[in-house]
Amino acid sequence: MRAGVGRCAAVLAARGAACPCSTTSPAAFVAAARSHLRFCARSTSAGTGLARAGRTPRRRFPRASAGAGLGAAVALVACIAFGAAPALAQAGDAAAGKAVYERKCMGCHGEKGDGKGPAAELLDPKPRDLTSGIYKIRTTSTKMPSDQDVFRIITEGMPGTSMPPWGVLSERDRWNVIAYIKSFASEKFKEAPKKLELPKEVRSSAESIKRGREMFEAIECNKCHGADGRADGPSRDELKDEWGQPIKPANLTKRWTFRGGPSRAAIATRLAAGVLGTPMPAFLDSVEKPDDIWHLANYLASLGPEAPVYATLLPATAVGEAIPDDPKAELWKKMAGQDIPLMGQVIADPRNFNPSIDLVTVRAVYNDREIAFHLTWDDPTESKPDGKQTFADAIALQFPPKLEPGGERPYFLMGDASEAVYQLRWDSGKGVSEVTANGPTKVRALAGSEATGKAAYANGQYQVVIKRALGAKDASRTTFRPAVFTPIAFQAWDGGAGETGTKLSLTSWYYLRLEEPQSKARLVVPPVVALLALGAMLVIVWAANRRGLSVS
Repeated sequence: MRAGVGRCAAVLAARGAACPCSTTSPAAFVAAARSHLRFCARSTSAGTGLARAGRTPRRRFPRASAGAGLGAAVALVACIAFGAAPALAQAGDAAAGKAVYERKCMGCHGEKGDGKGPAAELLDPKPRDLTSGIYKIRTTSTKMPSDQDVFRIITEGMPGTSMPPWGVLSERDRWNVIAYIKSFASEKFKEAPKKLELPKEVRSSAESIKRGREMFEAIECNKCHGADGRADGPSRDELKDEWGQPIKPANLTKRWTFRGGPSRAAIATRLAAGVLGTPMPAFLDSVEKPDDIWHLANYLASLGPEAPVYATLLPATAVGEAIPDDPKAELWKKMAGQDIPLMGQVIADPRNFNPSIDLVTVRAVYNDREIAFHLTWDDPTESKPDGKQTFADAIALQFPPKLEPGGERPYFLMGDASEAVYQLRWDSGKGVSEVTANGPTKVRALAGSEATGKAAYANGQYQVVIKRALGAKDASRTTFRPAVFTPIAFQAWDGGAGETGTKLSLTSWYYLRLEEPQSKARLVVPPVVALLALGAMLVIVWAANRRGLSVS
C-alpha cells in the first residue's frame, strides 16, 4: 500500500493540475470512479473490498459460431507452434495513443515522456522516464520488453508504485498508448525482443527452499533485502536507480507488492532477467546451477503469502491468566494475528503520499482486570531521532472516549474541536502513554497514565505490547466491556522516513470486540446428553423385549 483513497487526484491537485480521471459526464464518471478504486486498492494493497468495488462489469459476448471457434483455435495453435506473439497483440495507432496518453499518463510521465509530469515530484518511486527505453519488467532476454510486457503493465498496473491498472481503458486504447510511448525511444524498440528461457521448473519443497536460502546468502541478496527479507539490508541507504535517485529494496515478505507479480514464475523471471534501471542484477549467470533460480524463487515465495487477508473485525480473546508484556512470550506466538492495512494521510498538510508503514498485525487479549494489544509491523530502521530529519518511530491505538448509543464516532483523523479521541500510544525512546486529541495538532498527554508496554525490534520488524486496565479512571478514557463493539483505529509513524505529526499512516474506524469467555460446559454437556439418550434407547429396547417374552 502506498497511499490513500483519491491519491492520484490529490497528488495532481497539490501540483495545480487536473486529475486525469476527472470528468463530468455520468458514464465517464462511473468509469473514472472505478479507476480510482482500482488504483487505490491495487497501489495500496489496501483491501479486497475496494478492488471488488472497482471491478469492471463482466462483458457478455455473442456466442461464436463453430467455424469461428475452430478458426480461432487454429490461429492460437499456429501462434504457439511458431513462437509468435500472443493472439491479442495488436499494432496500435500512435496518433490516437497520444490523445489517450495526454489524458491519462502525462500527469506523471510528463508531456515529453521524461517522467517529469506535475505529480512526479511527490511520487516515490518516481515515474518511468520513457525516453530512456529502460523498462523494469520484461520477459525477454534482451533489454527491451515485448509489446505484451508493456500491455500487461498498463492493464494491471505496478503494485507498490503509483502506476494504477488501466484495464478501464478499451483494449484498442491501450495498444494505441503503447504505440505512442514506444515513439519516445523508437530507436531502441527497433531491436526485436527475444523471449527469456527459464530453466526447467523445480517444484517447491523443503529441500528446494533450504537450497534457496543458501543461495540467498551466497549471492548476497540479504545485503539489500535484509536477513529476513524485510528491506532492511545494510546497503539499503546506498541504493540508487539509473537516474541517481534513491531507491528502496523490495520487502520480500510482501509478495503482493512485487512489481512483476507474486507468482513463482514471475519471481524466477525477475531473478533471471534482473530489474533494469535498478541495482537488482540478472542472476541467471551468477548462481551455481540453473536450477538455483527456481530454488531461490521457491525460498522467496516461502517468505510471505501471495496476497494478504485483511481483517474486518478485531476479536479480543479472554484468558484466565496474567497477560505477559514480553512481545516474544509464548501466548502471543500461539495466537493468529489480524492484518490491518494502513494508508497515507492525504487530508491535512503536510500529507504523506508515500507512507512507509502499510500493514500492522494485531493480537488482543483480556482478563478480569486488563486488556492488552500485541502489535507487529515492518519498519526498515530503528530510528534514532535527531528532531530534524529523523523522528521517533511510533504507533497509536485510537478509541472514542464514550460509546454513543447511535454508533456515532469522532472524526477518524484524531477527532475534531467538538469531539475528542482517546489514544494508547507507543513512541520509541519514550514508551507507552495515554493521550487525548481534538485534531492532529491538538494532542496532549493525559495525567496519571497507568498504561504500560514493552517493545522489541529485530531484522526490520517491531513488536510492541500495550496494556491497560479494562475500566476507565475518568471521562477522557475508554472503558472496555465484553460483548460490546468498540470502535478502534490505528496510526503509525516511521521516524526514519521523516514521518511525524500529520505525516503518518492511518486507518479509518474498525471494531474491537471482547469475546465472552466460553464455558467449559460446552465440552461436557453434549457427550452427557448423548450418553443419556443412548441409555434411554437401551432401556426402551430392553423393556420391549421383556414384554414380548411375557406375551409369548
